[in-house]
Amino acid sequence: MKKILLFSISLITAIIFLSCGDSSKDESDNLGKESTSEFQKRYGIKSGVIEYIITGSQEGTKTLYFDSWGMRQAEYTRSVLSFGGFTKSLNLVNIIDGEFQYMINIDQNSGTKTRNPILKSIEQLKGQKGFNEFGEQMLLSMGANKIGSENFLGKDCDVYEMKSTGTKLWVWEWLTLKSETKSGGMNINLTATRINEGGAVPSEKFKIPEKVVLNEVDVDNIENEMREENK
Repeated sequence: MKKILLFSISLITAIIFLSCGDSSKDESDNLGKESTSEFQKRYGIKSGVIEYIITGSQEGTKTLYFDSWGMRQAEYTRSVLSFGGFTKSLNLVNIIDGEFQYMINIDQNSGTKTRNPILKSIEQLKGQKGFNEFGEQMLLSMGANKIGSENFLGKDCDVYEMKSTGTKLWVWEWLTLKSETKSGGMNINLTATRINEGGAVPSEKFKIPEKVVLNEVDVDNIENEMREENK
């Protein structure tokens, strides 16, 4: 039961995270370099900080720091997940810096290092080179449909719905400002409370915390093994 719940939370987080992506370019080996090329942009603004509250089956806070048009970003989440008598405290950091993603459990001083999942999307959708076109195609590839527009926190957001996961997303400049997810009996809401656009982001926010032991994971190999087992 615990594993299923934590997997569901990871899936929901991945959906929200990936749906924000908007980046495309011809050569992935240049992803770590600074550029104003639209092919290297995930977001429509270069840098900023967004603070969120999390409510529902999961309660807490999240802060998103991003720079280089989203090619460097760090999410710091402190929350408590409660569902069906099960309670789990979460103190997590998710860092993306160029080629790699680091998913870290601060309380356990452990984490995983994987290839940046956005790169795979870039490779799959690299024919969609327009800034808005790529972001739209990425959402559509995940089963999202645009259902309208709405002003939230003074920002004009496009609203997308993913029926397969019970998720609605309010997206501005390809940043998720709000999300509502109802899946497997869980109800999780993510709501931005403050947006700081264009400010300098401290470089230490993108550093791996000291004493954290990382386990490198090849997600592609795991996916291939799962496909083989299901044949």
